[in-house]
Amino acid sequence: MSRLSASVVLTTFNAPEVLRLALRGLARQSTPPAEVLIADDGSEVDLTPVLTRLAADMPFSLIHLWQPHQGFRAARSRNNAIFRAQGNILAFLDQDTVPHSDWLEAHVAGLESERVSLGDVIPLSEAEVAGLDESAVRSGLFEGAFSDVNRHRLSRLQRRYSFYAWLRRAGIPVKAKPRLRSSNFAIPAACLREVNGFDEAYVGWGQEDDDLGRRLYRLGVHPLIRVTAARVAHWPHPPRRPADWNSGANSRRFREGDSRLARCEAGLSHHPHPDVRVQVFPGQAAGAETAMASGIKATRAV
Repeated sequence: MSRLSASVVLTTFNAPEVLRLALRGLARQSTPPAEVLIADDGSEVDLTPVLTRLAADMPFSLIHLWQPHQGFRAARSRNNAIFRAQGNILAFLDQDTVPHSDWLEAHVAGLESERVSLGDVIPLSEAEVAGLDESAVRSGLFEGAFSDVNRHRLSRLQRRYSFYAWLRRAGIPVKAKPRLRSSNFAIPAACLREVNGFDEAYVGWGQEDDDLGRRLYRLGVHPLIRVTAARVAHWPHPPRRPADWNSGANSRRFREGDSRLARCEAGLSHHPHPDVRVQVFPGQAAGAETAMASGIKATRAV
């Protein structure tokens, strides 16, 4: 793939403080993204003052895409960003994740057509993040916060995912494994467009990323395992997974879905949605030039 340009898609909802940490982590990437698209699932908090201040310190533009909150619609929210992304590589994070400085560099290395780079998260405890604030992210101090337990966990996941990838290359069916986690993966934009992005029929918590992984594998996309290389710290918060998740509509949809299909029906082809609001916050010189080159206006509703 010639001249890689990476766009980062970052989900958010009503949590400006952790969003600040994620953006500070992206600002110190050894391979900086061309732009960061903030996929907002209907935050009631006005992020304009926060993003205006942060953008002044960012080497890229921030593009805020807000949709009305009508339940948990992460698939639709991410598609809002995918539809408008300018990069030929797309990398994904959630608001409660903070990438290590070489995160994007690790994902992009060797990521050619028909490949998806898979990572995981380092689940930090309350004790591990105690005293870690925005300055700890800017300095990189947070990168040493995780324990040997987490280090060994990542190594085990790397081996397990690599085994699944080997089985897949050998033509042995392994369903949707190795698992794609929407909080840490990267892929050529062309691959996502070919499968029509995330399936927006998944409303509520869970399975939209498993579904995307399954459809990408059906397309013939091969996984690159970057669990130990593309490291992302996950800030602790109260559990969001509903107790009845296994018997919920998304779980049933995934289990009963046609695993032969690569392209979903309710996806990027339905965009742009008329209820999505878009704001662009130009960053430092490089980010401002990127915004101008892409022809995006400073504020618009589409």
